[in-house]
Amino acid sequence: MIVKFDSIIELMEAFPDEQSCIDHLTAIRWRDGEYCPYCGGTELYHFSDRRNHKCKACKARFSIKVGTIFEDTKLPLRKWFLAMWLITSHKKGIASTQLAKDIKITQKSAWFVLHRLRHAARTQSFNAPLDGDVEIDETYVGGKASNRHKGDPKNGPGTSGKTTVIGAL
Repeated sequence: MIVKFDSIIELMEAFPDEQSCIDHLTAIRWRDGEYCPYCGGTELYHFSDRRNHKCKACKARFSIKVGTIFEDTKLPLRKWFLAMWLITSHKKGIASTQLAKDIKITQKSAWFVLHRLRHAARTQSFNAPLDGDVEIDETYVGGKASNRHKGDPKNGPGTSGKTTVIGAL
């Protein structure tokens, strides 16, 4: 169900409104069957707005956002999806000020979005093995030997005293 978008136009065409985003999140979250995020019950009532649900067991009312990084936010899912696309399409990341301009939110909200998405990237689901074509490269980060202190033994030629950085795509 997860689709790759090559451009921002394709993303906006796939998600023209908030309800299409909610339907997509619902399809991903409940692909193995619907459940209550509070008690795990599987018998749910669905409201006619297609956004709210109620558990028959614990009587809790909830939306599909409960228990996700989108919980307790007033930002529309469409802006979240757009932010995810923008963050992952920039190789060097994106500043909260630039994200705020791009999706027309405040810088404080953009900072919040970036932190939530970075937190989500540290979860177990992101630690799955890479598949398909994987590119790996390495480099050494540190200053030139001529710019370092002369008497320090770790400041020898080449890679000594430098930090190794490895990237995989």
